[in-house]
Amino acid sequence: MTEGGAAGASAQRAGWASAQRAGWAGALLSLLWAALLHHGVGPDFRKGSWIEPSSFLIGDVPDTLLPALAVLVLPCAAIAVAVGFVTRSVLARTLAGFSTIASACFVFYGLEAGRVWRFFHWRWSVAAVLFAAVVALALFAPLLATRWRRLSWPLRLALYLPLFAALVAYERNITGTNPELPLALSPWPVVQIIGLELLASSIAALELGVALGLAGLARSPLIAGLGVAAAAGFPLASLALGSESGLLPFQAGPRLYALTAAGCLGVLAMCALWPPRSRDAWARRAASLALGGLLGALPLVAGQALTRLDYSATRDDRAQRIIDALAAHREKTSSYPDALPELVQAGLLGDIPSPQIGFLSGQQFVYQNFGESYLLEFSAPRWIQCAYSPPWHPAPGEELGELDADELSGAWSCPQKPPELW
Repeated sequence: MTEGGAAGASAQRAGWASAQRAGWAGALLSLLWAALLHHGVGPDFRKGSWIEPSSFLIGDVPDTLLPALAVLVLPCAAIAVAVGFVTRSVLARTLAGFSTIASACFVFYGLEAGRVWRFFHWRWSVAAVLFAAVVALALFAPLLATRWRRLSWPLRLALYLPLFAALVAYERNITGTNPELPLALSPWPVVQIIGLELLASSIAALELGVALGLAGLARSPLIAGLGVAAAAGFPLASLALGSESGLLPFQAGPRLYALTAAGCLGVLAMCALWPPRSRDAWARRAASLALGGLLGALPLVAGQALTRLDYSATRDDRAQRIIDALAAHREKTSSYPDALPELVQAGLLGDIPSPQIGFLSGQQFVYQNFGESYLLEFSAPRWIQCAYSPPWHPAPGEELGELDADELSGAWSCPQKPPELW
């Protein structure tokens, strides 16, 4: 290499190192900005701890939400955009994106739902940070996946498997009706329902759909048309499947389907046209999007499927065995037992089954005897408490009046699949 070439390469390395330092400085600045907003707009708990909010900014910021978001969150968003342009460090970009999302959460709840924050105290702060982390990881998954592919397989597994296990465990172990369940930070569904099941799942489906679209554009005009259709079709199919199977906490409607299709096609157009891309570039970007979407979707689908299986196994199998034994006990003795262990003593059950919920939860069914009736309960996923009441047995000579057979039969307070939350 000539002396001039060596000097040029050295200058290029120095410029790259300078850009990296500037990017990390911006990422850390955005993190400090988010911490400042947490401390400044959160409710004052008056305990003097440096990690607790003190509301010192409340008197100096707009009272209404949109102006406050513009004043307090846009600077952090601008820093995040600058970090994206200055550095190629995926971790710095992800950290800046996380800080921006966290800042928006702090401002929204500090101004609009201070009671929620005050009620859950430090638990809400943790939930907001986890929510921001989940959404940031989902959004930056393609970039993280590209960097992940460059690692050796042992290092890939060492990085991904703990994250996979943590997401599955959090999804499966959370229920707001039982604070003793591991990982149950609070009954507020900001992380599991909104963060994981709604936003992160939707983002992963969008990334996979756009990957199909870019892969089609990288081939021939005919396949390009199929790819564009798949870009919207795959996320729509995922939304329909999740909605109908109970994996999503809501029933999708025409408006949501239309917005999803428009959003997917818009992202596809942006990925394909800005900046101008060749077919090879489309193929590379499609691979990154597909891998990022797949790595993000796997733990979410696994966690939601395990949660659904837990719910069905507990409600339709384990609880039903207790219900049948209670009915047999009443048939035999004309009364219900005072406690469930009496069913084992009477030979009606080999043992008392436990609810199947979460990993190593140690939960038990809650049983209350009311004489002619009883209540059998268990903590279920998605912030609900399932309770069963047995059929009503009228006393001899008692008139039924207007009651029909359905009103006299036993009933669950929860349906066969986890209920929709909205």
